[in-house]
Amino acid sequence: MVLARRPFSQQPESSVAPDAKTIRPPTVGTRDFALLAGLTAAAALLHLWLAGATLLSGDEAYYWLWSRRLQLSYYDHPAMMAWWMAASTALFGESEAAIRLPAVLAVAAVTFLGFDIARLAFRDIRAGWWTVVVLNATILFAAAGVIVTPDSPLLVFWSASLWAMVRLLDEGRLRWLYVLGLSLGLGFTSKYTMVLIAPGILAVFALFPEGRRWWKSPHFWAAIVLALACTSPVLIWNALYDWVSIRKQLSHSFDAPVGNPWKSLVTFLGTQLGTVTPLIFAFMLWGMGWALWTGWRRGNPAWFLLGATSAPLLAFFLNHSLGGLVQPHWPGPAYLGAAIATAGAWVSLGPAWSRSLRGAWIAAICLGGLMVAATYAQMASALLPIPIKSDPMSRLGEWDRLARAVEAERAKRPDAFVFAAKHEVAGLLTYYLPGHPIVFLTGSAGFPRIPSYDARDAAALPGRDGLFVIKDGRYALQDIRPSFRGLSLLTTVERTWGGKVVDRYEIWLAESYGSGTFENK
Repeated sequence: MVLARRPFSQQPESSVAPDAKTIRPPTVGTRDFALLAGLTAAAALLHLWLAGATLLSGDEAYYWLWSRRLQLSYYDHPAMMAWWMAASTALFGESEAAIRLPAVLAVAAVTFLGFDIARLAFRDIRAGWWTVVVLNATILFAAAGVIVTPDSPLLVFWSASLWAMVRLLDEGRLRWLYVLGLSLGLGFTSKYTMVLIAPGILAVFALFPEGRRWWKSPHFWAAIVLALACTSPVLIWNALYDWVSIRKQLSHSFDAPVGNPWKSLVTFLGTQLGTVTPLIFAFMLWGMGWALWTGWRRGNPAWFLLGATSAPLLAFFLNHSLGGLVQPHWPGPAYLGAAIATAGAWVSLGPAWSRSLRGAWIAAICLGGLMVAATYAQMASALLPIPIKSDPMSRLGEWDRLARAVEAERAKRPDAFVFAAKHEVAGLLTYYLPGHPIVFLTGSAGFPRIPSYDARDAAALPGRDGLFVIKDGRYALQDIRPSFRGLSLLTTVERTWGGKVVDRYEIWLAESYGSGTFENK
């Protein structure tokens, strides 16, 4: 049996509200704009305060290292976030708030874009407001407004791509095709995940007449060339370094077996329930499916777009979890389209649906809001009785204490250099030690993974003592022992969060470095 789209004229009147394509999108009045701007500004101020009131995480400090030596791209990710961070720290100094400012501004931009995408796609300003509510009731989006990662620019350009595509479908104006190409290219220069939006967008261009009309236009291909040109920094850097970053991402995505795939899958689902919040996650799954099905059946490419750029992405990471660890925020872009689709479905399905699901809908928003408030409170105070192993905020605790202990040992040995076995610790110590000294990284990943030093810096190390900072370092000590004349434990530092011990770090004196540990093999 061939499944065909049913023309709007044949849709039963009770199934959904009138087709959004036949209604002009409502304009944003002064009152709505002022309210949206005020709420977004208030959220940004809260995020900025939290950003300045908490210490950096290991990943954030590592990305800060990138911003100190700008490159076309980096070992782990493309360079957009480092460029943004370099700009913010050049303007406002190197405080935690300045380092995280790109995350604050990114979430504010995504809020505006999400509102407008929903307004345009569903021809109802209520869809825009519900999108703002749903997004801000998820821990994932709330944390993204404080913690800076490559997802910060990724979310902006992912949203901008959806916005440009919806406007192109709605208005048919050439400029939106180029905005789309620009957004796609800059998104890839933010994080490799951006490539996963392409199948959904291409599906709209292939399956709907509003999209197919562009295939014969030279501007369609010019927009593709623009997108590729924007990715050139990533491609050039990878070409110079034997495609090391792209090879790493491909291996990470497809060649990372785990001992218990089903446990990994359950862990992934649990983290998504926690970060998106349980009831909102369920509504978003429904919203993705509704957008795909209804968008196809009613011939509405904007609705289909929202489902096609969210559901497949979530399915990709669901499958990826069977073969390796998936961090909770990796599927984050999927929830942008999902939130808009869910909000649009809510206002489009009519009063009967609203009445039957109203209790669950309100409960979802309220539960999400309470969980976000608890997350902010824990981030700022560490007072909630959450077990340490279950509290992701514990990664923000007392890195300055560890740095003070290292600095005390440095003061006794002014010529000693500092090194670590983890790139996160290397970044944190570089940031929190006075003067931001080089902190070297053991192993062959030193170049080009850590851009804060190069082979010339490592060449000056032989004959000098080192201070080795490690957690659970038995194997790390075995690895470096051949490179030093002797090793002796100097001190142990407990890192705490909310009065509870998170982990313990050891500071070892490594005497008279010879060779091997910092060479790029």
